[in-house]
Amino acid sequence: MQRRALLSTVGAAAFAGCLADDAPSPTGDSAEPSTPNATDVTDATTQTSETETATATPPDVGVVPTEAAGPPWDDDVKRVVAWPDVTDETPVALTPATQRGSLPTATVEFTLTNDTDVRFDTNFYAWRVWKRVDGEWFHVAPRAWNQPLMSLAPDESHAWTLTVDNTRLDDEPLPRAGGTEELSLAGLGGGTYAFTVDGWFAGEGYRDGVGFVARFDLDGDPVELTPTDEVTATTRDGDAVVVETDRETGGESRLAAFVVERVESSVSESADDDVRRLVTEQALRDRKLRNTLSFFEAGVETVRLQEQNSVWPVFGVREPRTIAYDGVRYRLSAEEL
Repeated sequence: MQRRALLSTVGAAAFAGCLADDAPSPTGDSAEPSTPNATDVTDATTQTSETETATATPPDVGVVPTEAAGPPWDDDVKRVVAWPDVTDETPVALTPATQRGSLPTATVEFTLTNDTDVRFDTNFYAWRVWKRVDGEWFHVAPRAWNQPLMSLAPDESHAWTLTVDNTRLDDEPLPRAGGTEELSLAGLGGGTYAFTVDGWFAGEGYRDGVGFVARFDLDGDPVELTPTDEVTATTRDGDAVVVETDRETGGESRLAAFVVERVESSVSESADDDVRRLVTEQALRDRKLRNTLSFFEAGVETVRLQEQNSVWPVFGVREPRTIAYDGVRYRLSAEEL
């Protein structure tokens, strides 16, 4: 398999709509952790030949996103090719080697094949894994990725091998997911998932993107939301719990509190659009939520995570917001102490 990357001569902002992470932490913490630097990518960078950039007619593939089964898409994606709608006549497709795995460990491979006469521009780092719960799709991973412009030449393919290993699911914060070939994730419970990628054909532009989706199922137990091993003390006073950690942030840190308050006892299917609903696979990837939501029990209305923080604003929270988790709404805020 040959991999190629295009050296972009256009400003990075031109590609932000299709290559940047549009699913930040639900707490609003966009500065922690930071997005990897795309300039670190050197192993897949080559110049593009005159032949590859020659203008050809892009194929008409897929259906409009509203007619495709699977997760939602950015506005830049205009057509979607979904498996198993793929046939022998489909010129470009994302194909799973298997559609089912068994936990606690499972491996699924996905191959994007370009059998057209046109180069397909994409980013092999910008894959996504989604989970379907109660008819809704939730973006699980990755939370950020490198942003080089890469490509798949005619008659070439690229494969991602996703390994799920819940034996690595312990009390430590989950490692960042990423990569272009060998992908590793922990903290996926049983259920239905989707693997997606997108890009656009040469001669068109990123605003005329094509998305690809392949679904797969994981058989196994659900994952549990537990605190990280950074927690050193918890104190309950009436309906409030204070959680302390020994986390070291370095730099100009100051003591701050991430505050989670129960605002409703339950949330219905017709929840407000501005209330972001979360599943456990998402909450596990945000250490602040792990170290607060996991301490709600009968009679607890507020949990405060108090620790050193070097982000501005503290914990990346500019203003209070509301999330829904496990049928309950919570108000998130932060303050310096």
